[in-house]
Amino acid sequence: MTPLAVAQGAGSPLSPPEAMWPAERRARVVHVVGRVTDEVFGFLGPTTHALARHGLDQLVVMIDDPRHRHHLANLHDSAELVLAPYRRNPAAQWRDMLQACVQAFGSGPLHAVHLHGVLPCVVGAIAKRGVDAPVPVFFSPHGSRALNAIRSLGKLLLWIAQPLMRRARAGAIVNLPQEAQDFRRWESVELVESPVDNTFFRTGRSEARHPLVVTCGRGDSPRAAEAFAQLAVLLGGEALRLSFNWIGDADAVSRVRLTAANVGIFEAPRVADVARRLAGGWIYVAVNRPRGFPLLLVEAMAAGMPCVAIDCAEHRGVIEHGVNGFLCASAREMLVCIATLIDDAQLRVDIGQAARSEAHRRFSESGFNDRLLAAYAVAAEQGVRA
Repeated sequence: MTPLAVAQGAGSPLSPPEAMWPAERRARVVHVVGRVTDEVFGFLGPTTHALARHGLDQLVVMIDDPRHRHHLANLHDSAELVLAPYRRNPAAQWRDMLQACVQAFGSGPLHAVHLHGVLPCVVGAIAKRGVDAPVPVFFSPHGSRALNAIRSLGKLLLWIAQPLMRRARAGAIVNLPQEAQDFRRWESVELVESPVDNTFFRTGRSEARHPLVVTCGRGDSPRAAEAFAQLAVLLGGEALRLSFNWIGDADAVSRVRLTAANVGIFEAPRVADVARRLAGGWIYVAVNRPRGFPLLLVEAMAAGMPCVAIDCAEHRGVIEHGVNGFLCASAREMLVCIATLIDDAQLRVDIGQAARSEAHRRFSESGFNDRLLAAYAVAAEQGVRA
């Protein structure tokens, strides 16, 4: 089946304040995405909006996985799509992605190519060999499992991809500080952390009458649901009068586990729904390690929630223990921190305010726009010199 190009809509007319590249080079930024995760779209969606506001046309090449089609609404209306049909066979899947990339790269002049993930980096680099112009290329790993679980394989793939990017300067745009070390030999490495929707900053706090512990989850995070259900069982009981809410969708098995642990499940399909549900919570807990940027935890911080998170590199990157949240090495430590916060209302206020302040300083949409455009400008300048 041939990859299908889909136009999402022309959007509203744009009047860019300035051109990032000379007028004769004006063309499209092409994003190449593999299997879409929430962490990827937490970065890609705001990126398409930031570049569109700057007057740049864009094309997104991605796998048409029915499970993730709801993410398409987060892309800017002007972004065109080239969708590779979903395949169960990985070899067939990436063969179709390669064909889709070739189709996208050959459809007109390019500003730049942005590769999101390790396998998209390799496939995009192969497809780009047919592009004669010195187009800047940058890569974002987004916590790719190839770099996390199988680091040697991921680094090998990146090493293979670099020579394929002929007549181009390759730069990395990472959204996790610890990822920068994987790109020491690249021309440039820029840290651009994913942003938080302004809705979370605008939503006021209104704690429920009785202690309420909340977390946010997704249908593809069964381990998080299981850990949260276990936490609810450990802290459950009429004496403490604690309630637990899971905010987000959940698969069928996770729903059974959460319901058995007396956890309320609220799908909250819109950002405003999530923010409203968070506003009533007393404490937010992050019970498992994220696959990439900890967007759900950062959203809770932006909502002014006192947060208790399992100790891992991703969470240490956003929480300073005892200042704007708590990091715990075990479930026992999490229980102690939760109990402390429940007993101390002023501590909840202080930690929540510190969390919101830190989130606003680092993860606001305006700050993201500035950092992203600066990173693109660096790579673009290098591409012109190549």
